[in-house]
Amino acid sequence: MKHGMLRIAAVAIVFTCLAASAEPATTMRKSKYLDKCKGAWAGQMLGVCYGDYSEFKTLCKPNVGDIRPWKKEFIKGALGQDDCYVEMTFLKALEDHGLGITYEQAGKAFADSKYPLWHANRVGRDNVRAGIMPPLSGNPQHNVHADDIDFQIEADLFGILCPGMPQSCNQLCDVFGHIMNYGDGLYGGMFMAGMYCAAYFEDKDVAKVIQAGLDCIPKESDYHKCISDVIQWHRESPDDWVAAWNKIEQKWQDDVDCERGQPFNIDAKLNGAYVVMGLLYGNGDLLKTCEFAMRCGQDSDCNPSNAAGVLGCMKGYKKFTKDLTGGFKAIADKKFIFTEYSFNSLIPACQRITEQLIARDGGTVKKRKYLIARQVPKAPDSVERWDNQLEVLGKAIPQAELDRWNKGWKLLACGYDMDPGVHDEMFGRKNVLVIHPAGKTEAAVLETTIEVPSTPNPKLIVEAASHEEGNYLLKVLVNGQPLLQSDVDTKGQWTTLTADLAPFAGKKAVLRIENHATGWAYEAAFLSTVQVQ
Repeated sequence: MKHGMLRIAAVAIVFTCLAASAEPATTMRKSKYLDKCKGAWAGQMLGVCYGDYSEFKTLCKPNVGDIRPWKKEFIKGALGQDDCYVEMTFLKALEDHGLGITYEQAGKAFADSKYPLWHANRVGRDNVRAGIMPPLSGNPQHNVHADDIDFQIEADLFGILCPGMPQSCNQLCDVFGHIMNYGDGLYGGMFMAGMYCAAYFEDKDVAKVIQAGLDCIPKESDYHKCISDVIQWHRESPDDWVAAWNKIEQKWQDDVDCERGQPFNIDAKLNGAYVVMGLLYGNGDLLKTCEFAMRCGQDSDCNPSNAAGVLGCMKGYKKFTKDLTGGFKAIADKKFIFTEYSFNSLIPACQRITEQLIARDGGTVKKRKYLIARQVPKAPDSVERWDNQLEVLGKAIPQAELDRWNKGWKLLACGYDMDPGVHDEMFGRKNVLVIHPAGKTEAAVLETTIEVPSTPNPKLIVEAASHEEGNYLLKVLVNGQPLLQSDVDTKGQWTTLTADLAPFAGKKAVLRIENHATGWAYEAAFLSTVQVQ
């Protein structure tokens, strides 16, 4: 494993002149661009709906059982999928701010979103709302989920916008990906987006498209090494996907992720490996591609979405069979939730940005065709490495994040379930700390040292809530003495608990809060105000 000091400053990713190209300018008919753009979005939508019923239900084992057959009416579920609508926040930000959009503008556009988020996305958005702007909002110093899958499942957009222009694509990924991710978490997005850039000019050879995506990220990164392994293992076992899956599990399922000790794994490179499994073993068939990406398990709706999106871009929408396109007409003009975009309006919106990129980077936009100044894929010049990953992941909540809730508190123990951390808003309250027991018999523990005022009747005030479907036992101790014990079962409502601090008036005291499990179901404690009056 890697050791060393975490770099405090974000690593600058330097790009060479985008217009400089080792390849000749290439003509692309607008009709072909539009067909492939449409295929890319349709593929994403199809993939996420294909696998959504299986998401995180197969962990640390291959899914070799029966699967749900595809039905055209499933596609309507895409309108409510975060795999789609989060990307549209980024598209709208580019429409509003232009190609020169800054880290801060991109971050604030994301911070203004209203949809629920989890993992790296949630922490990145909360960081921006707290004034921690990208690229620091995605840095492990402030975001324990920096290697998670979040940007990887949202970066499709940037490849869709950049036909044959992977350097321009990486530039956009650098700005948007650092909102929530860093290092391998960022490179996962660059890899996915880079495949789309190549897919516009490659109709059949999936291996070439995968390699083009790899060429967009540093060879020194674990992400690159993981995907390279998958390519080799497929060569060794082209007719035995389980054999390749087992090798992935043995080498790359290392539990160095944001859910330590759990079979659940939302790590970008592991799930990226499953995307590539779908592309390689699917042999150019969209449903088979979705099937193999899903059968690998873990985030088994996001992975088919990435895989089918790339393949959909290669094929173009006109090559989709009727059993795949049958459900699109009914939803084509309906808006994705939290957006102003429909399937029909997405394509011209993307086209507008693409034409700006083509013109900016040395190409020409004509009436019926584009002259694209092709760019060779190029990895970032500097490599971001999360060197103290094990040290940071040893705590479910980084100290810098905990300080946003209430400075002076230390987290002594906490489990990884239910997205622990400081949430911008929960149950109508701002700046809420979420902690979860470390185990069925091990509490989550917070501790701080306080000065108890010498005023008459000093009190401790704790505002707490429980999940709608769970409860927990909250204990408060002062200098090791039990002060308060309450079964918190508020079903998403807030309750105020008070305790008498008179015996400690005028003294320093060690205040300890413990969250104990009761039935091991939705045991998270939600803490708003903890103060002495």
